[in-house]
This record gives sequence, C-alpha cells and structure tokens, in this order.
Amino acid sequence: SSGNIEGSAREMMKHIYLIIGVMLLLVSCNGRQHTAENAVVEFMAENLSNAKDMKITNFSRLDSTNKVKDSVIVALRSNAETSGRYKKGMRYAQPSARKMLYIVRVSYKLGEAECSDTYYLDESLEKVVAVKNN
Repeated sequence: SSGNIEGSAREMMKHIYLIIGVMLLLVSCNGRQHTAENAVVEFMAENLSNAKDMKITNFSRLDSTNKVKDSVIVALRSNAETSGRYKKGMRYAQPSARKMLYIVRVSYKLGEAECSDTYYLDESLEKVVAVKNN
C-alpha cells in the first residue's frame, strides 16, 4: 500500500513540474513579446513622420524566420523610406550572421488613417532590421 502512495506522489510531482515548466515558458515568451513591442514603439516614435499622431491598436504574436535575404532587406528599407510614412535616413540594425529575424506586425492609426506595418527585428529583439509597410 505504501508503494502505491509513493507512486502517486511521484506522479503528482511530475505533473507539478510539468505545470511549472509550461508556466515558465509562457512567462519567457511574454517577456520576449514585450521586448519586441518596446523596440517597435521606440522605432516608430523616432522614425514616423507624424509620430505624435500615432496610436497603436494591436500587435501580432512574435514569430521568426531565417528566409529573408539581404536583397529583400535592402528593398524593404528602401520602400519604407519612400512610403512617406517614415522619415528619410532611418538607422537600422544589421542582421546577425545566423540570419534569424523575428517578426511582429503592428496595427496603428495615424490621425484617422488605419495603418499596418511588419517589423523585422534582430535576435536581441531590441533592434529593428527592416520594416515593411502593409
């Protein structure tokens, strides 16, 4: 009988450890999301032509990709600069050698206009590598 109690206790501890692990994973993911959102907000405040009229309405969930080529980054940067939404001469971070980029989409209002952009961030999630006007 004591063997069953010990077995039950072990099973219970396994479940508790699993729950703790899932909770830690969720907390760390939310921290990464928050870091990425802060980087985007700072970039927008510094680089939008009419940043004072900006009101963010939504962020997508953070995602990642390693499929964005250097030529695409150059094109995205050029398009953003000529869109009229952003100032000329924006400074971007360089992607890492691993080429892993993180992606977050932001929906926002500029005055009455509804806008949406996709941001590509470096592995630190603190620096913008490129922005795509949607």
